[in-house]
Amino acid sequence: MRTTPQPVPRTPEALVTSGCPRAKLHHDEPQADPYDVYARMRAEHGPVIPVELEPGVHGWLVTDYTTLISWSRDTTTFGHDARLWKDFREGRIDADAAVLPMMAPRANALFVDGAEHQRYRRAITDSLGAVGSDRLTEVTERYANGLIDEFCERGQADVLNEYARMLPLLVINELFGFDRDQGVRFVEAMRNLWLGVDAEKSNAEAERALSEVVTAKHREPGDDVTTRLIQHRAALSDEEVIMQLLLVVAAANEPTANLINAGVREVLADPNVAEGRAPSPTALADIVDRVLWQDPPITNYPVLYPRVDVPLGGGRTIEAGSPILLGFAASNRFFLEENAEQLAESRNRAHVAWGAGPHRCPAREEATTMTIVALRTLLERLPGLRVAVPPEDLRWHLSALSWIPVTLPVQFSPQSPLTPTPVEGTPWTASDSHPETSVRRAPTSGKSPLSSLSNFLVRLMRGS
Repeated sequence: MRTTPQPVPRTPEALVTSGCPRAKLHHDEPQADPYDVYARMRAEHGPVIPVELEPGVHGWLVTDYTTLISWSRDTTTFGHDARLWKDFREGRIDADAAVLPMMAPRANALFVDGAEHQRYRRAITDSLGAVGSDRLTEVTERYANGLIDEFCERGQADVLNEYARMLPLLVINELFGFDRDQGVRFVEAMRNLWLGVDAEKSNAEAERALSEVVTAKHREPGDDVTTRLIQHRAALSDEEVIMQLLLVVAAANEPTANLINAGVREVLADPNVAEGRAPSPTALADIVDRVLWQDPPITNYPVLYPRVDVPLGGGRTIEAGSPILLGFAASNRFFLEENAEQLAESRNRAHVAWGAGPHRCPAREEATTMTIVALRTLLERLPGLRVAVPPEDLRWHLSALSWIPVTLPVQFSPQSPLTPTPVEGTPWTASDSHPETSVRRAPTSGKSPLSSLSNFLVRLMRGS
């Protein structure tokens, strides 16, 4: 379907030339309020902003809700196929550009259109759908309790790095059939890619870990998503399987962690939540919906490319092949602020937190389920849970494609661990040849088998 691009307000004449100043999306220092940064960009440039993703890499950022939806649905004018990226195609992007691994062409569902996209997407949705809600809930609860056991006696924790970031990793790695070493290597590499750190090296390490997983599943198939991708009727090559895994696992880890983190902050700030009692599943679902409006977990990604020049009005034009970042978080937040009274009268779920159009996130139900289970388990286990610092003390790392929260310190009444019995055969209980990530059983200690892994990953997430 073809739609006419929405006009945007005129900008000052000094900004309408092809050489107009560009808003910088990359920041060296953590920021206290990402939305304030984007509000200043909009005030200067309007809702469709010319941006510098990193030095020498230029594009546009859409922060207007209606325009974002319209362009995402207009598959005639716009495409996700990164082969449309003009500067990349014509050799103007440095090989070591930090955004390259997240934007360069790949054979997965995010980077292609049409029948090719439908083939990849069907393989992903079928393989994920076979997991089932009951199993996803059980696995999430098991690892959530194991992680909470690691810090519940202290009465304080960094709930972002000790819980929210590790829970998706553990759950997804079991469901996808990764072993511990593969999972740790992959999550470290992908976090560096989201942050634009050592991009080329991190991308190679992520693909290497996934290649090992696929090779192992050829030798020994299992009841896991990776095996189902390999065996799917779409007849994916091994390279195509690796590329779908790279998309799904990368998209699931950090964004789901961000959603859990934002959900914790929202629950603890909600005066309607009774202290000492976890909200009902229905109430938690409503809170997560509110977070998806106010603080979406995916920031400026993925990327659209216009097939033709797109006039914006005010003398500005987006040239064909220019990357257009989809600002889900800013579009949601600013639309919510502008329509707060109207939206307050209904339970409107028309947010764009998961995208819009044919490339809308295929794993949104799984991410929402994991988040609700994570919040419920945390609130049930830790009475008196509260954020330990004022909201203005929290910080985010701002890169071109994402906002990465730094920490979320909390306090609560110290509790005894549940001391769950290690589960035979899970990838997080047996030792291996990597002592720095080894998790050994301690049957007489009463401690969770996640101890060594938890400590290692907390250090990893803090960058120490």
